[in-house]
Amino acid sequence: MEDHRILLAGTPEIAVPLLKALAGRFNVVGVLTSSDKKVGRSDKLVPSPVKAAAMELGIPVLQFDTIRSEARQAVKTIGADTLISFAFGRIFGPMFLDLFPKGRFNVHPSALPQFRGPSPVQFTIDNGLRFAAISLQDIGLAMDEGDIWAVHSFPLDGTETNQSLTVRVASEAAAFVPDLLQSIFEGSVKPVPQLGDASYCTMIDRAFGQLDFNRTVRELHCRIRSCYPWPKAWARVNGGDIAITGVWGGFSYLDNPELPDGIEPGKVVSFRKDRGIGVCCSDGILWITALQLPAKKELDFKAFVNGNRWILDSRFE
Repeated sequence: MEDHRILLAGTPEIAVPLLKALAGRFNVVGVLTSSDKKVGRSDKLVPSPVKAAAMELGIPVLQFDTIRSEARQAVKTIGADTLISFAFGRIFGPMFLDLFPKGRFNVHPSALPQFRGPSPVQFTIDNGLRFAAISLQDIGLAMDEGDIWAVHSFPLDGTETNQSLTVRVASEAAAFVPDLLQSIFEGSVKPVPQLGDASYCTMIDRAFGQLDFNRTVRELHCRIRSCYPWPKAWARVNGGDIAITGVWGGFSYLDNPELPDGIEPGKVVSFRKDRGIGVCCSDGILWITALQLPAKKELDFKAFVNGNRWILDSRFE
């Protein structure tokens, strides 16, 4: 098998397990990641999780504000000929991609062409999918449009949050991608064009997390989970904002939510120690298990009610 000199492009924690898995099996000659950034109120520059992992592994790190001539020269210097990108967050131009004659691959957490774009994990949860997926694709000039080498999928139970599913995707990608690359390098796998109509996901912001209790239990349940731990779903109650950070149940409950008499969307109608604070939606009760007031700590529903009993007589707007 012809040797490949791999450059991994990635930034957040989701790409770290894959970097470690690739470094254990292939010749990873460098990592391309974002520049160090300030975190919080500190002036100290903090490396990306991928950079920190690369330094531990003794892998050279490339960092550039733009992917232009200086970056291209650095890639030539380390002799990388194969690119693997996972959550890098930038678009590669044709001159940069031409540096990798032995392959340009992108790891994308959806069954492409579904959820092309920057937030596929959140959109998988928000759309109530029963399966999550990871695609390994060729990198093309247009966003996420390259041919597909393979798709790996795994079932969901309806309790996943963006946080927990991101951890799962990181682990699944680290197991799935190296074996697939081995087959690709050996010439035993061929890519196929993406089939079907494409759908797209957008950047997530605070407005995405605003809840409307005239929607269904399933829609709100999925939105809350997709927004945790950021930007956190929220609603108005008693004239102020409140974050809703946890919900009870999974798909088994969402398939048949309780439907009380005289539904008044947003009204708190129940409190159960085994489920949470029950709030009416258009088709049933949403059970809230964790909440957070502005500038306060996140609390489980029992602790929240102990200090804020007014919530039981409130209505979410």
